[in-house]
Amino acid sequence: MLAKDSRILKENEFHPVQLRVFFVMITLYTFYFTCNNNLGVAADRIQQSFDLSNATFGILFTIFTLGFGLGQFFSGYLGDRYSPKLLMFLGAIGATAANIGFGLSSGMKPFAIFWAINAVSLSMGWSPGCSVLFRWIPQKRWGLFMGLFDAFAFLGGIIIYPVAGFAITFLSWRAAFFLPALLLLMWSVVFCIYVKDTPQQYGFTVEWEHSGVSDAKDPASASGDAKDSAKTSASDTVCLRDYADVMKHPAILLTALATICSQFVRWGLVNWIVKILITPCSVDAPGLAESAGGGLFAGSQSGGFGMALMAATIAASAMHWGGAFFSIALGHISDTVFHGSRWQTILMGFLVSTAGLLIIYFWGLRILMLPGGVVILGALLFFAGGCIQGVQAPLFNLPGDILGTRLGGTGVGIVNGWSYLGASFAGISLGAMMDAFGLTSCLLLMAGISLAGAVVTAVLRR
Repeated sequence: MLAKDSRILKENEFHPVQLRVFFVMITLYTFYFTCNNNLGVAADRIQQSFDLSNATFGILFTIFTLGFGLGQFFSGYLGDRYSPKLLMFLGAIGATAANIGFGLSSGMKPFAIFWAINAVSLSMGWSPGCSVLFRWIPQKRWGLFMGLFDAFAFLGGIIIYPVAGFAITFLSWRAAFFLPALLLLMWSVVFCIYVKDTPQQYGFTVEWEHSGVSDAKDPASASGDAKDSAKTSASDTVCLRDYADVMKHPAILLTALATICSQFVRWGLVNWIVKILITPCSVDAPGLAESAGGGLFAGSQSGGFGMALMAATIAASAMHWGGAFFSIALGHISDTVFHGSRWQTILMGFLVSTAGLLIIYFWGLRILMLPGGVVILGALLFFAGGCIQGVQAPLFNLPGDILGTRLGGTGVGIVNGWSYLGASFAGISLGAMMDAFGLTSCLLLMAGISLAGAVVTAVLRR
């Protein structure tokens, strides 16, 4: 650890200010996450209160992922061009207002309006946050620190599940939107005080030198126009030509396709897993229907797992604990074991998630009937949900590896933008599928999407 009075940031040692800026920034994103995962916890109570079908309510999830994705396209670029700190602060204020407005609303139209505002506001967090990371942390540590950033995002899910479950049980579903808004607003003040865009704004000089394009051995390395734009000095203002070059970069587009698969499954679980767990099970559900001659979608009558709300929220939070753990683990492994190569950890994460979701679909109810079945189901969610979320740490390092620090945030924004546009189909499509074939049927679709992500990763490696 460097001395507090040192004004040089070194590649192999950390300064207290450097770590403080990073952890204050990622803690803000933790509270960002509490302001979107709360809708999934409150879904069943809101649907009951306003007589909304799964397909209708799924529109809100689609609105969020669509709005969040569209916002990503400009947030990374604006953060690189102007100020990532400013973008993150404005997003926090907008999300606070939107959650309060949603909690005061009654009916699909105001729900949709406020959730769209919430989506665009929260889109101002991840890509600008990655810009802060790329500027403050040496590249050889990006895997670990991106994992920590991702882990703190999932910490928001860990916090909100029991908090929102308690609020809904003992207060009302509206409290599940007021409490996260208050937490986000309070930490925004801390963020404004301690975070700056670059080390230079704190008076530091930086020892390490970031090349415009990394020397990573992955085939997903910069080429063509992106190389040309990357040759510019890291201090040069990012312009629209740079943005266009990144938009058409083939490795960035393949990274986005893999991230679409991850985000689809991730948000499918975040949005619907609590409802699946608490809905009463049926005798023809998968795992119990073989003797009755049930088919692939045998659980079409209701197909839930019949858990109590508090038990379900605790079990569901396991996937966020898993997301936090695997984000750090996969990021660190990509830095150390694979020396900056990312595809191996991404492939492993997709395959583990596929296997876990298939086990829950075919044998989830039987597992719950075993002694300690809730713990086993929670462990499966830890691996299945954790790995599909954990792959995002190495995935979101790729834009920085490919484009360097100057355009890394822009690349992250474009990748995340495409990924959320693709994932926007998860809310309404999974809701419609559950209405038609039963709640657990969506687990089978998500397993297939996860497997597709593994295939795309193999193509990206080639």
